[in-house]
Amino acid sequence: MSRTVEYETKRVAPSEDAAEPGPLREQALAAIRRAAQPQADAPPLHRRHVWQPDTWLIRSVWQTLADAGDAIPALAIAQQAAARDTLAPARALYRLADNAANSTTDSAGLEAALGRMQDRLFEEPAPNQAITRSEELLLAAATAARIDRPALACTFLERLDQLPASWDHLFPHPEWRSLLAMITARVGLHPLTVVLVQSSLRRFGEAGAQYLQQVTEQVAQANDSAPPHVARLLRRCVETVRYATLTTMHSHRVAIAILARAGLADEVMSHLNTLERVQDARRESGISLRKNDQSLLRQVKRPQADADVDFLVYTLQEAVRAMPVHAITREQRIELSRRLTTLGVQSDGWTAAGAAATLIELGAPKFAAEVVERIAPGDPTRSEGAIALVEGLLSLGDNERAAAESEKALEWAREFGGENAVRATTWGLAEVYLDHGQPEKTLDLLATRTHATGFMHRLRTLFQPRWDDDDLGDNRLRLAARLRQNASGAEIDELVREMSQWAVRLLEGEARINYLIDEMIEPLLEAGRTDLVMELLPAAGDALAGGTGRHAEHVGRLAALLVPTITRGNLTGSDLLRVRTMLVRLWQADAQRGLWQTVYGVSGSLPLLLALEGPGALADLARAAEDEGARWVDGEQE
Repeated sequence: MSRTVEYETKRVAPSEDAAEPGPLREQALAAIRRAAQPQADAPPLHRRHVWQPDTWLIRSVWQTLADAGDAIPALAIAQQAAARDTLAPARALYRLADNAANSTTDSAGLEAALGRMQDRLFEEPAPNQAITRSEELLLAAATAARIDRPALACTFLERLDQLPASWDHLFPHPEWRSLLAMITARVGLHPLTVVLVQSSLRRFGEAGAQYLQQVTEQVAQANDSAPPHVARLLRRCVETVRYATLTTMHSHRVAIAILARAGLADEVMSHLNTLERVQDARRESGISLRKNDQSLLRQVKRPQADADVDFLVYTLQEAVRAMPVHAITREQRIELSRRLTTLGVQSDGWTAAGAAATLIELGAPKFAAEVVERIAPGDPTRSEGAIALVEGLLSLGDNERAAAESEKALEWAREFGGENAVRATTWGLAEVYLDHGQPEKTLDLLATRTHATGFMHRLRTLFQPRWDDDDLGDNRLRLAARLRQNASGAEIDELVREMSQWAVRLLEGEARINYLIDEMIEPLLEAGRTDLVMELLPAAGDALAGGTGRHAEHVGRLAALLVPTITRGNLTGSDLLRVRTMLVRLWQADAQRGLWQTVYGVSGSLPLLLALEGPGALADLARAAEDEGARWVDGEQE
């Protein structure tokens, strides 16, 4: 890049007994340069309308630095990237402000940076820059609101309001609408925010309704000691939906959620009745026959589901989650419970499961049990309702009744026939007990499972034991339970090695990546077994190298798990060497698969590079991308 900034280049130094490899930044750049070389058998690199590999890498660098709270390098790199990404400086500022509570970022420094931007933002933009200027002003207002500078936030909002058609552009976009809701909640009632709240439904329809819901969600995050303007803002949102003309089903659903957040249970029921009458009228007129639609959820056909009932149940669930249940009367809770029970039994097990969980939140476990009991025995989704009921009972501390419902669920699964019902029910119940701190019950449930013992199974395991997918599923839960019980090291070691061996043999692609990272590395790190994690790193790196989609995301997940362990100093020099070796091998494998795969692999591992070599390493990558990026793309295209 054009400017050179020196930063600290070493955060974690390995111990003297480890062989120090070359700097990781050089290894990453070498892999990118190798991937950019012309290859006869490589797929062509399609020029994208928004991102090129160098632009993507620079963007990932300043985002990683901002997330870590390294304000000076993050802002410097974002400012240098402004020529290709106009919003980069404003986005970097907001990202730093958003993470200020979890980092050492100085709010005064962010305010000073906003002040330096203010003169340029207040200039009259060129006609073709008005949209970009409105987005910059909104990001600046959001940054000011995040660092508790409401007056400065209002200043940016007022300038934004002066731009032509600025709100018409911002409201339909979920990202900008969410930022505006956050600003409104933090600033409170201001002449401009009052106008936005009162006119949102009339001017922007469903987007305006969504904005009001997001404002009330932000307001609800404030505690009871919040300033009075927070309560006044909630009342203003309630008045807006109470007296507005709601013309769509979605706007009614949003209105119910807002009224529920204010504790207005009677008005919630009134709006729900309106929704039900609208559905009845549509069915009678033939405008909508949603009950006959093929309903799909989680790629599972739901032939017994009623989409209209599902809409009402999910609307009521959302209302109960938002409602201060302790503040409504006993009669109102009973009325809500009865209505939810009536609706919950009119669809399938998926809907009944959600209704049962919500009924327990309302303090009505008997109604929840009734909903689950009335699910048709031939409905394969009955297991979902039973699992939700057991989870709710455990959350209430009723272990005895939860155990009885678990036995009933397992008995139904065995009578239903087929291995799928038994597997889904057993695993679901085992996870519920594990989440509620009862690993011994998890192990008992896994012990009740019986595996296939037919001729083909005996033939496959004639000479040596062989795992299958069910064994992998059982043992991921068994490992988590054993770790919670602080089982002996030898037992855990043997189980982990077997799981790793069979995961590599049985799984491939994203399934292998998810299993190694989510089911093995994450629980082992939580239990402090870094020695086993280091043994799994080569297998995890090989799995990542063989992945085809969402490469940056998968690498970033592994990096996010390892970074806290590195920064706390829990790894030895040899452990750090293993991490470095895994990264280098991953980048080298990515280089064989093309430029974009390599850039994704490097960008996903930037948090690890930051923890190991400091912000200077990331600045070097960004500088190289700025200087060499055009040659990377041109070389790939040759």
